Amino acid sequence: MIKSNTDSGQFRAIQKSGVFALDNYHLVDINRERYSRRLDLLTEALKEVGFEATKPKAGFYIYVPIPKGIKEGVKFTTAEDVTLYLLSNALISTVPWDDCGAFLRFSVTYDADTLEDEINIMNELKNRLLSLNLEF
Repeated sequence: MIKSNTDSGQFRAIQKSGVFALDNYHLVDINRERYSRRLDLLTEALKEVGFEATKPKAGFYIYVPIPKGIKEGVKFTTAEDVTLYLLSNALISTVPWDDCGAFLRFSVTYDADTLEDEINIMNELKNRLLSLNLEF
C-alpha cells in the first residue's frame, strides 16, 4: 500500500521547536560566538602542544596533521593509530581521517556552562596531550 503525506507531517514538537528557533534568531548569534570562542581556545591549546592548528572559518571541528609519534619511540603511520593511542593513553576522543592524508578531528561540541568551564576543559586537554610527549 502506498500512502501520501497529505494527512500527516513532521512530529509536532519538532515543528514547534523550528518555529521557536525562527522566532528567536538571536540564539544563532549566541551559539556562533560560543563556538568561535571555543575554536580560539582549542586552536591555541593544540598549537601549544605542537600541532599545526588553524582556526576554521566555519564549523565546529579542527583537523590537524597527526604527530609523527611519541618521543620514547612509538611511531604513527595512520590517524587511526593516533586516535587509538590518544583514547587508550589519555582518554581523549578524536576522529581519524586517513582518506587524503593522516589527520585528526577535534571538536568543540563539548558540554560546558561557563567560559571558566571551557578554559578548564581546554587546559585539561592540553595537559593530557603534553603528558604523552608527542613528536611532531
